Amino acid sequence: MHIYYGNDGLILTSLTKENFDSGLSRVDCIYRCRTVTADTLEPTLQAGLPVPDDLAFVIRESAKRKDEQDGFTTFTVSGFYGTLQTTTDGSASIPSVLGIARTNISLRTIRTVATTTTIDYFTTDYPIETLSDTVTQTFTVNASASCLDLLAPTQVLNLKLQTNVTAIESTLKQGYSYTEPTINTRYVYSSLYVSGTIASSLSREKILINVNRQNFGIFDEITVTWGLNIKNITITVPYALSQTQVFT
Repeated sequence: MHIYYGNDGLILTSLTKENFDSGLSRVDCIYRCRTVTADTLEPTLQAGLPVPDDLAFVIRESAKRKDEQDGFTTFTVSGFYGTLQTTTDGSASIPSVLGIARTNISLRTIRTVATTTTIDYFTTDYPIETLSDTVTQTFTVNASASCLDLLAPTQVLNLKLQTNVTAIESTLKQGYSYTEPTINTRYVYSSLYVSGTIASSLSREKILINVNRQNFGIFDEITVTWGLNIKNITITVPYALSQTQVFT
């Protein structure tokens, strides 16, 4: 029960606070005032203004008003505050959840052999499947902050080839021979392919792959997912002359 003695302003009758892992904080307030002064006081509880009893919190939606039968009016209002910085520097202590992404790409191999008379190209395309880590963070930013200003977290994202590339690499290591019948000469070329080149050619660059954003007044709660920039790759395999055989 609340008894009012000559107070014509807003009387705070209830205040509750809740903090979220994202750094967002919420305060819920209930105010009462005399109905005869409600029209004058209502504009102080409009969206975008600070909560009267906790100025760090900003009202998201204008207060809900209910004129009671006892000559008093009740206002219900919520305010929000973001406890994290407007942008992350990539190493900020923000709760993170690791996930996984499956990506299908194309591997193009070009085996290049420069003979005594021409340059031969052998092009083959292979389907490749990869698995890679993703990292999802939820935090608060200013409502005016651009997601383009966010820096990738320092979390290491791993990459794994799901496709067995042993057979592909075996093909790329194969030698090549060319015979010039006019001079009874056979040229033998060795592949310069290095094992592991396929895996090392895959990008480890982090990119922003998904953003969900919800507004809470002057703050936004944002959920961002980062992943690796997995894309089609081309590997050129050179060959070197290793042997010349002359037939008599």
